[in-house]
Formats: sequence, C-alpha cells, structure tokens
Amino acid sequence: MRRGGRSFRSLSNLVQVGRCHPAKRSLWRIGANSMWIFEFGLSRRRPSRSSRQMGSALLAAAVLLFCPTAQAQWATYRGDTARTGAPASVDQGIYTLAELQKLRVDAQWQLPPLIDQTAPPRSRGFWSSPVVHGDRLFIGGGSGVFYAFDRYTLKQLWQYPRAEETPLTSQFTCNPSSFGIASSAAIAQVHGRDAVIFGAPDRSMGAGLGDGRLFALDVETGEPIWKSGTLAPITGLSKLNEAMNDQELAKAFEETHQQIGYSAPLVANDKVYVGIANHCDNPIQAGSVKAVRLSDGSPEPNFSFEAASPRGGGIWSSLASDGTDIYATTGNIRGGLRPGDQILSNHALALLRLDGLTGSLRWKLQPVPVELDDDPDWAAGATITKSSCGTVALSTMKDGWTYAVRAEPSNQGDVDVAWQYPPTGFPFTSTDNWTEHGDTRFLRSGLSWNDTFVTMAGGLNINVKKISNYTRLHAFNLCSSPEQRLRWIFDVPRTTPGEPYSLGVPSGRGGFIFIGTRSGWLVVLADPSIEPPSGYRCEHPDVETPICTQFGFRLVPDPKVVTEVQLQGAISGEPVLTTDRVYVATTAGYLYALRAD
Repeated sequence: MRRGGRSFRSLSNLVQVGRCHPAKRSLWRIGANSMWIFEFGLSRRRPSRSSRQMGSALLAAAVLLFCPTAQAQWATYRGDTARTGAPASVDQGIYTLAELQKLRVDAQWQLPPLIDQTAPPRSRGFWSSPVVHGDRLFIGGGSGVFYAFDRYTLKQLWQYPRAEETPLTSQFTCNPSSFGIASSAAIAQVHGRDAVIFGAPDRSMGAGLGDGRLFALDVETGEPIWKSGTLAPITGLSKLNEAMNDQELAKAFEETHQQIGYSAPLVANDKVYVGIANHCDNPIQAGSVKAVRLSDGSPEPNFSFEAASPRGGGIWSSLASDGTDIYATTGNIRGGLRPGDQILSNHALALLRLDGLTGSLRWKLQPVPVELDDDPDWAAGATITKSSCGTVALSTMKDGWTYAVRAEPSNQGDVDVAWQYPPTGFPFTSTDNWTEHGDTRFLRSGLSWNDTFVTMAGGLNINVKKISNYTRLHAFNLCSSPEQRLRWIFDVPRTTPGEPYSLGVPSGRGGFIFIGTRSGWLVVLADPSIEPPSGYRCEHPDVETPICTQFGFRLVPDPKVVTEVQLQGAISGEPVLTTDRVYVATTAGYLYALRAD
C-alpha cells in the first residue's frame, strides 16, 4: 500500500478486511479535509498525521459496521474455555425478539457420500459442532474429514486430509464417538499463525488401527503446522462383548482401546489439553488428561493425570479452564474390573479440579461410591462461572443430579459444594432412597451466564419419572437461597417425552436460549428476565399447576418460545452464535447457517 495508507495497514491485516463478505468490502477512509468510500489501493491522497490517526479510529468503527467478521467469533467448544455456552458478546447483533422471530436458513451444505463402504452409515454425519474464526467456519465429520468454509456462503475452502488421502477414522468402531472426528476444534496462535486444532484417530501411526492424536492446521491453507504423537493408542481390535472363551476375554483386557472421542481440545497455559476415554467400555480403560505444548505439539513432560488404576474414569467430555487450572468429569469404574482386581486409585465418577501446570489433584467431588456404580458416567463436562457469589464449577451427572462446587474451597484439598439439585444429600449410600445411579441419558453440558445455569437435569421427580426429564430444561439461580434455587422449567417442543438423546447442547446470548432436538428442530426460548413467560407451572414436574402450592411446592415461570426452525437430522451438538448468524450441524450430515430475514 502507498504511504498514505500506512495507518490502515496493521488494522487491515488484523481484521483481514479484504476477506469481508463481497458486498461489504468497501470501507470508510478519512482524507485531510474530506471522507469518501474507497477500495484499498485506489486512493492517492496523503492525509496528515492527525487525520491518519482519526482515520484509523473511524476505520476501526467502519470495520465493525461493514465487516461483522471482526466480531463474529466462536473459537472453541461452548464459545470459551470456561465452557459457558454464552461467551461475552460484542454487541446485540441479531439477538432481539424481533430479529430472532425472523430466523431462517440462509445457506446449507451436506457431507459427501461415504467412500469407504465398510464405514458405519451413521458416520456420514456431524457429531461435533462448528467453530468460527474471522470469516471462516471449521468442523470435522464422522467420516474422518475436517473442513473449512466461508462462513457466509458455506462454500468449502479446503479439507484435511485431502480428497485423495486416507480419512481420519478408527478401525475400532461402536458409537459415534469412534466414527471419525467427534469433537469440536479450537482456534489458537502458533508462532504467530492462526491455527485450528482438533483431535482425531489416525491410521498412519502405531498399529494402523486409528490411534488418537491432535492436529494443528493453518486456518488459511489447511496445511499442518504440527501433529502430536499418539495420545490415545489402540493396540488391538478384540472386543469384550464378543469374547467366546477365557483366552479371548483375557486378550480384550490386555489390549489398549483408547480414544479422544467427544473431548474437544482446550487451549490454556501455552498448552493444549484433551481428555482420553475408551471405545464403548469394551473394555473400560484408564481415563486420563493429556497435555502437549502449543508451540509444536510435543508432550508436556511436567503434566500428568490418570483417573483410576487399574482402569476406569474415562473422560468423555470436554475439559474446562478458569484461566489457570483444569476441570474434568470422569466416567465409571466398577464395570471395568475383573474378578480379583484391586482398585489402586479412584478418581472415577467425579468432578475434578486439576493443577493446570502439573495435573495434580486440587479437589474432587465423588458423590457415587463404587458399590453403587451402575454406569452413571459423568458425561457432561464442567462449566466454570464467575458468579456474584464467587467462581463456581457446575455440571449434571449422568444419573440426573446437578452440582455447583465452589472453585476455591475454604480448606485446601477439600471440596466445597455450594448446592445439589435435587437436594437429597451425598455421598449416596445403599440405605438411602436415591440409589439408582445407572446408564441414564443426562449427558449434555449446561449453559451459564451471570447467575443462571441451564441444564438437562433429573428434577424433583428423579426417583419416580427420571426419564421424563430427557426433554426438559431446568434453570437454576446460582446464588439464591435453596427455596429459590429453581429459576424455571421448560418442556422443549418437538420432542418425544422419555426418548433418549432428545436434546442437544444449549447455547445462549442476550438471555435467549438455543437448543436443538433429535427431531431436527432448532428451538429458541427467552429467559423471563427479558421476555414475560408464557405462564407458570409447578416446580415438581409431576404435580399439576392448580394444586402445586397445596402440596408445598412453588410455581415457577414457563419460558416463552421465540421461534422454531426445522432442519434435517438430529441436532446433538451446540448451536453456534455469532453476531449475525446462527450455525447448526446435524447427524444427517447437514451444516446450516441461519440469519434473520
């Protein structure tokens, strides 16, 4: 650029103005005595220093006005490393009642047909969610290919591996966590280059069966910046449920069947962390957290954490961070033990805080003891919220109980639980009335903003009709009295009560909550703080509203539905919310961009 445009160069590089939507590439430029619209490189007039400084400021404002890419960011799973699902927004954007009521599909794209005829048919689907950086969107599919798109048009820009190369898939397949790329990516800077980082199986290493590793690709070209070594090895394909004799049974236990699966990479402390689980508990492996250096993907030698020994505690969800330490939730242990096995260490079925530099345990909440372990994996990851009553770690266990844990306990090493819902008490014992801790489907991460937490929880009918809550959202007041804990209840429309996997992962912005359904609907509702509720209902889901207070329960708001949009395929992930668009991926292999029209 000529000298007269020097004041614009660093800013234009920063926001990559030339990559704005084609209809929005013209920017304001300030001359010495006048202002005009220009295309970069066409103006010859040299402004004074003062006018250049003013021009830079006005150009910055113009970039925000004409180039929403400067604001549109969802750079990691749940929008931030705290996994809130409601990252701080730059402006209101389309998130008003009037705009959201006009939400419609603006662009769509579908995964191509499977080339590998032996691949599970459902692997032609998205089990992860997109991330957005600048004017690009990134997502990996169950078919083992990672894609970059123009976020406005959903035109494919590149793919990795290339079309002629072997996809990133595993030979050990069971549920969707093992098909291909099952978790979302994360954006980071590596040696000054914007990189997109994701986890996937790779048959080019180890025994050729699909060891799990991390990849860091250049966001512009899709070329690898680095690849980690093996983080989740597979040494054989023997399955416990197919063993015909003691010899085959022993072989299944001797092999390693690990995977990254649903755990999205977490970037913090100049490291990339990821959780390690197994292939469908077949058999259960020892869960762990792995850390590699952000600079080159090499192992971080000072960090180590294993959830249980000899096995158990798989990490099926994405890790969270408070900016320094790491939070994880872990899976079951009892089903992985052979007769005669002795438990040497046990951090399974727990919500954990780990030292971000070493992996050492800071505290753990472990409400279900081994003897009651009927596979209630803690499959929903932690959400870290800075509320008015302090920093809190939040999560719902697979058995339906929700917990809020103070990040900083009063005594070092102790766990300080702020509240439990339903408030039945813990740890559980075989003599209480709440001993059902099995393989139920409370699996989704929650959504948090200010002092509110929204999650798919078991509810007050947890011991009678627990599965009726598969289609229901509970919202909690984090810092209220126990009597005011429940904020509202919402039965999500377009669902079948009691059906597993009925709901995806909720996201939020400006008090609006977005959630997908198994039937392919995107539903938007409004928190009662911004829109009056549609009515009131009993806080106990099974008690009719007219007699609610007679039984000692409280009436709570029933939020208003703002809009519903039908898409094709189940929505198991999170809606991604940028300033001007909403993005949704489905298990039928469709990727959608929606905007207000």
